[in-house]
Amino acid sequence: MPQGTPIRVVVADDHPLIREGIIASLTRSEDIRVVGEARNGEEAVMLVTRLLPDVVLMDIDMPAMDGITAISILTEKFTSLKILVLSAYEDNQHVYTAMQAGAMGYIIKRTDHASLLKVIRSVHQGDILISPYLARLTLKNLEPTSSNLEIHLTSREKEVLNLIIAGHENDAIANALAMSRDTLKTHLKHIFDKLQVKNRTQCAIKAIEKGIFPTRKN
Repeated sequence: MPQGTPIRVVVADDHPLIREGIIASLTRSEDIRVVGEARNGEEAVMLVTRLLPDVVLMDIDMPAMDGITAISILTEKFTSLKILVLSAYEDNQHVYTAMQAGAMGYIIKRTDHASLLKVIRSVHQGDILISPYLARLTLKNLEPTSSNLEIHLTSREKEVLNLIIAGHENDAIANALAMSRDTLKTHLKHIFDKLQVKNRTQCAIKAIEKGIFPTRKN
């Protein structure tokens, strides 16, 4: 990784061995610095408020305050904060709930070291990430609940949405559509505004709920 300011991370998990293992893994990377650790959602909220990290690794099932509640509180207070869920749960309901609360990524705890580092770096840059397996599981189990008549997307926005639903990252979408990253960000902002969502995963979920199904290319 290029030299620069390290990504400041807070780790929240109620199991000491897991928490310490994650921290030990992250400290092996020069571009990531763990600035705090929390045993539950309540401690995570207090730590983040005091330390203002770049990224929070958040478990879901914790005492005192669960991770979902903590995510909702933190994303409301700190709109630029990046929260990545690192959980043992692999069902679509937990993924959906975490993303609706404001998480920017969701990965499972058996993720390997290299993949975890990659996801942290990508989330820090503003990408929304979910493991391909979990993405397929979540989207497959969602059903449209209302008409898309009130949602008006341009043809270009539909192309972008198609690639979001397919799980592509920002750079891949920009390359596929031959546009700059700044242009893509503009399209994403317009799509988010129209769908009234905060991130790409919420966008994909909302599109399916609204019955918006761009043609997928297999």
